[in-house]
Amino acid sequence: MASSAGTSILTFRAPPSPPLASAERDDDGDWLLIERIGRGDEPAFEIFYKRYRRYLERFVYQITRRSDLVDDVISEVMLAVWQQAARTQRLARASTWVLGIANFKSLQALRKLGVTTGSDGARDEGGDDSLAERVLEQDNMLNVALRFLSPEQRAAMELVYFHGLHYQDIAKVMDCPENTVKTRIFHARKRLREVWPQLSGEQAGVSE
Repeated sequence: MASSAGTSILTFRAPPSPPLASAERDDDGDWLLIERIGRGDEPAFEIFYKRYRRYLERFVYQITRRSDLVDDVISEVMLAVWQQAARTQRLARASTWVLGIANFKSLQALRKLGVTTGSDGARDEGGDDSLAERVLEQDNMLNVALRFLSPEQRAAMELVYFHGLHYQDIAKVMDCPENTVKTRIFHARKRLREVWPQLSGEQAGVSE
């Protein structure tokens, strides 16, 4: 049974998580909000913030693995939305645009802490424990396994597995060539296959 579960997760064919459906259900509406924000419409900004707050929470946490950074990063993301809305063109989904900002701000926050891009094994070192629990409550073993990846690999896997994005869209979010996305996902899957037997064994020990 563990083998089939591992295969399913490592091929990443699961459907998108519920937050995606609520955030992307009305992409036209989101872009209308962005247009209004670009004209300085504060009520539209408040609606947009409430719509995307929880959507971004998981993504930012998965990249940084620091629950104490999540609120600050999301504030930076929303500030960027306010500042950039007037000059942003509709070239992708609204959620893709916002995730791109969140990816940049998350990596920027890690660099400020001295966490270099490409490093792996980031751990949660403080902040709201309930946030970490919320993020880990779905597909727990995969979430635990993601800590063995670099921030860039975690972002790519998060976008594939939990947000259901295609490589082309992930390349837009991560501001890199599509081949780079494929390479990151290839190495992430390879690394997960290496650590999966150990994690499966630990899980079995806990269940016993």
